[in-house]
Amino acid sequence: MIFTGIHGAALELPSPEERISFSCSFKGTVLVFPGGGYEHLSERESHPVVRAFAFEGIRSGILYYDVASDILGVRPLQQAAWAVAKIRELYPGEPVTVLGFSAGAHCAGNLGVHFRGFDWKGENVLASLCPEAKTDPLLFRPDGMVLCYPVISAYEHAHLGSILRLAGPFGKQIAEAEEYQQALRWMSLETQVTKETPPAFLWHTQEDDSVPVQNSLLFAEALMKAGVTIELHIYPYGKHGLSLVTEEVSQPEKGRLADAHVAGWFPLMVEWLKQMKLVV
Repeated sequence: MIFTGIHGAALELPSPEERISFSCSFKGTVLVFPGGGYEHLSERESHPVVRAFAFEGIRSGILYYDVASDILGVRPLQQAAWAVAKIRELYPGEPVTVLGFSAGAHCAGNLGVHFRGFDWKGENVLASLCPEAKTDPLLFRPDGMVLCYPVISAYEHAHLGSILRLAGPFGKQIAEAEEYQQALRWMSLETQVTKETPPAFLWHTQEDDSVPVQNSLLFAEALMKAGVTIELHIYPYGKHGLSLVTEEVSQPEKGRLADAHVAGWFPLMVEWLKQMKLVV
């Protein structure tokens, strides 16, 4: 089933027939955000992941968020919030977990820290998404976050391409230096964590030379300081963009090889979902 929403967002969820075919055993939905540097959406980080969840009896869906606009700004955040609200409408009372890869993890984590909707100018950019948002300030808050080799920081360890897709080059959309710095801080998720931020499962490889492992470390440290429950796994080897780290998603020409050890992140994460009662 495909649902369309704000700014052309598309939410893909299993149809009733598909739910019967894979025998959904749990209540709760995992919403997958494919990566791609906010420039494209990786197929390797979408349908193979949904199939892996189906094998575990867990319902999951895919959010196709905006990667085409010239400067993205808050559009991906609005689309993420819309998708979480739509899932809550379809499955009331059930947990919703966001799971993102790379820039998709930034999009998912952005909702985790900014679910109340205020941007760097103090304007609420989510309030108009649906009537319920005016009475339920936690409507858009995910119950949990799974962040896979995430883009987090806009500073020293930034994946500059992703941040520029959101903020644009200085002067193109934001001409005031002070406002530009405010926007960068708002987009640097480790600076936005509060005690309300959802619990998180993070994994990264130390060898990642595209999105440095410090992104996960900075976010994990901020979460712990705020008293938010985390699980963090750092693997010594592996390129960026490993997805499930199985033969199905391997790309030998890019050094993305199947690795049984690193692929262990997925069963560990499933156990975490169960332990945190994000699937019940």
